[in-house]
Amino acid sequence: MRQFKLISFLLLILFTLRVDEAAATHNRAGEILFELIAPFTYRATIVTYTDSRSVPADRDSLRIDWGDGVTEFVARTNGPDNNGNGVPDGELLGNNIKVNIYVKEHQYAGALPFYIISMGDPNRNADICNITNSVQVPFFIEDTIYFQDPALTGFNTSPILLNPPVDFAVEGVPFIHNPNAYDPDGDSLAFSFTIPKATQVNNVPGYQYPDEIEPGPDNTFTIDNRTGEVVWDSPQRCNCEFNFAILIREYRNGVLLSSIRRDMQVRVLCNQNNPPVIDEFADTCVWAGELLDRDVRATDPDSGQIVTLTANGGPFEVNPNPATFIANPGNPANGLFSWQTVCSHLRPQFYSVVFKAEDNFSPNGVDLQPLFDLKTWLIDVIPPPPDTLFAEAQGDRIVLDWTDPYSCASYQNFRGFSVWRRVGSNPFVRERCVTGLDGRGYVQIADGIQDYRFVDTAVGRGQVYCYRILAHFSELGPSGQFEFNQMVSVPSNEACALLKIDVPLITHVTVDTTDNIDGKVTVSWTPPRVDSGNLDTLQNPGPYRYELFSNTGFNNPNNLIQTYNSPNFAGLTDTTYPDRLLDTRTTPHVYKLKFWSADTNELGDSDPASSIFLQLAATDRRIAISWTENVPWTNHSYVIFRRQGLTGNFIPLDTVVSNLYIDDSLANDSLYCYRIQSIGSYDSVVLADTLINYSQIECGVPIDTLPPCPPELTVTNNCDEIADQPWAPSDFVNFLTWRYSDTFCYLDVFAYEVYYSSPSDTSYTLIATLNNGPLDTAFDHILSNAEFGLAGCYQIVAVDGRGNKSEPSNTVCVDNCPVYELPNVFTPNADGSNDLYTPFLPIRFVNRIEMKIYNRWGNLVFETEDPLINWDGKDSNGNELSEGVYFYSGYYYEERVSGEVKQPLPPKEGGGFIHLIR
Repeated sequence: MRQFKLISFLLLILFTLRVDEAAATHNRAGEILFELIAPFTYRATIVTYTDSRSVPADRDSLRIDWGDGVTEFVARTNGPDNNGNGVPDGELLGNNIKVNIYVKEHQYAGALPFYIISMGDPNRNADICNITNSVQVPFFIEDTIYFQDPALTGFNTSPILLNPPVDFAVEGVPFIHNPNAYDPDGDSLAFSFTIPKATQVNNVPGYQYPDEIEPGPDNTFTIDNRTGEVVWDSPQRCNCEFNFAILIREYRNGVLLSSIRRDMQVRVLCNQNNPPVIDEFADTCVWAGELLDRDVRATDPDSGQIVTLTANGGPFEVNPNPATFIANPGNPANGLFSWQTVCSHLRPQFYSVVFKAEDNFSPNGVDLQPLFDLKTWLIDVIPPPPDTLFAEAQGDRIVLDWTDPYSCASYQNFRGFSVWRRVGSNPFVRERCVTGLDGRGYVQIADGIQDYRFVDTAVGRGQVYCYRILAHFSELGPSGQFEFNQMVSVPSNEACALLKIDVPLITHVTVDTTDNIDGKVTVSWTPPRVDSGNLDTLQNPGPYRYELFSNTGFNNPNNLIQTYNSPNFAGLTDTTYPDRLLDTRTTPHVYKLKFWSADTNELGDSDPASSIFLQLAATDRRIAISWTENVPWTNHSYVIFRRQGLTGNFIPLDTVVSNLYIDDSLANDSLYCYRIQSIGSYDSVVLADTLINYSQIECGVPIDTLPPCPPELTVTNNCDEIADQPWAPSDFVNFLTWRYSDTFCYLDVFAYEVYYSSPSDTSYTLIATLNNGPLDTAFDHILSNAEFGLAGCYQIVAVDGRGNKSEPSNTVCVDNCPVYELPNVFTPNADGSNDLYTPFLPIRFVNRIEMKIYNRWGNLVFETEDPLINWDGKDSNGNELSEGVYFYSGYYYEERVSGEVKQPLPPKEGGGFIHLIR
């Protein structure tokens, strides 16, 4: 029953198109907006701008297609009802322009990947200069809604386009337009030009962009993809109307939610009027809670004209506290923008305000043909910084406090604070419009904090720790699982603190001798400080004692190896210990000191410190050198030393800041020995000495165990070149080529192996080996007898002279390129020409079809599974059918790499029309 209704509807459209062609010459511009108001329920608003002189073509209702098989008429909702028919008449805007608004709600039965809401109406207004014979070209607008579960992502409203899609320009004068799109949900928008449509599947035929009419260096047409601002510099033909379309894509967290196609019109005038000019000013930001004021001024070079300033944009749409703009007309005209922001105005996307200065030019003293200037002003409303951060060292921890309450803590989208730390200060000047701490050297150590205090226990003595706080905001979907529109504040002030140096600090753990049993490590330390704020020897009297502990690896140093005693603090002169008879070749060593007073009073431990442990990984002509250490100071750089010959001196190769170095261009099967020197310090003014330490010596031999890199594979065939010709057996060839972006990767390649997997296989089969060296990088795979046509997948493996094989290349799967197109007319009149209804030939890679053909009353008259169809215009009983329009529906089945794929018959959603003419 549903199929019959669809057939009847499509036939009704055909009839309507024929009736209205002569009269419907009025559409100038338009768009569709939507709002998700309940699960699967949308409210759509169609807005059209028409030629008010075309009274016979006026539409008190339009037909909307919801994209799920449902279409219905939508009545106009705006303007007076002067003709008394119970439907508003729309609103006249002057200059033969009328705006019409149609609103309808619809509930979808369920979720598809996307729905296309559309409206088509014949025809456009006459004499559009960049559309050939525009009066015969249909007008079509659409929105595509990509379904997202509102339980996760929340409801979505399309952007609101605050500036109308009809505008005026002057020949030779730059034209500026901004749709002034405001997204109530704070989603990000991307703007681009697109070709206006005539139907859902067809663009306007022969369309030319405005700058293609009288093209040249003085005729450019651009759009800003962030703001949507259109600049046409400059129109070259007057007494002309030009149409163009803007595609607006809406994203949330990088996910495409919708696209809107706005079809708009610009009328280019010939008058010599000069447009007014708005004074320049820069984009800005404001901290939520601040008042933003802006004086705006516009002048007109034509002294006798009056300029009117207006403004619209997102700040005027928010609630609460919308912005205001008060302006006085004149020449110059002056206005004041004012906006008291609040925390609920926070959003990661900028707000745009479009100021418009319009003159009152009238060429005949009656009709207005004003020119204008636009100024798009971008405003970022960003979270204010947390205030007044303090840091204080308390024992072995640092306590942070900041101002309570934070000004936006009560806002529902506040997610808490994060704490960021770095060793040493970065006293950068905080910029008002720069949020976050990227590139400042701070590391996040905590987040989600809801109070105004944090205790950092992961700190050591001798280092200056500096902190900043950020506030975080985001929106949550109704389920709480989807977070979007994340924002981070301007950072707080910096606060720094240093733990007391009231215990010894290890400064050196350096390997002096490398050996499995007779290795030596020297450990050094600095005694506690007894100056103000550190060790109090009166409260902690002697005798004093150091206890030195060690361990292998990076384990807790819990083996006591040495004790130093002194009756007084001045006698603690021993600060070095040579640790001997160690295995320094295969393991690092780690140390710490315990400090005692009065024999039984443990004052504290030093932070553990280890030796540098060096490791090598030898491969083909290279050795990868890496090292690890665990020390309480900061190593700022490392010097890599390599020994000359078997017994020569170590000479420096390079200085690096990371713990990895590649020594390449070596000779295979030769011995190379290395040692690392670290250069570090405690980042404290009281411990400013440079600390030098060495690793053990480690040797390695490079050998070619490294396979070549996998090549980068590309596969092509003749699908595009043989588009409209019969497909011959010799055309069943896939052309494989591969390459390397890195020359080093293929220098030792000896051969390439080519692997193929047919659609029925789960594994790859070797089909060819090319033994001509690294430059033999092409192979033609002939499949003339293949069961699956061109379909299949390929990989390439590179092999070097030692037999090392690379990982497989990228997998490239080649699909067949089916061609199946249907005509919309045939003439079964036995004249030998076009007597059978067949697809356009040749067809390609189509196994079978399921096709049913109906008459205008929905009765089945013909069906077939033959992809060539060969319908002779008779019904299933052999009776000749009358002339007319017939509707078909069904599917065709393609041969694909994944198997047989079912596709709806073209041209649209599995159906179309056939005109039977005798």
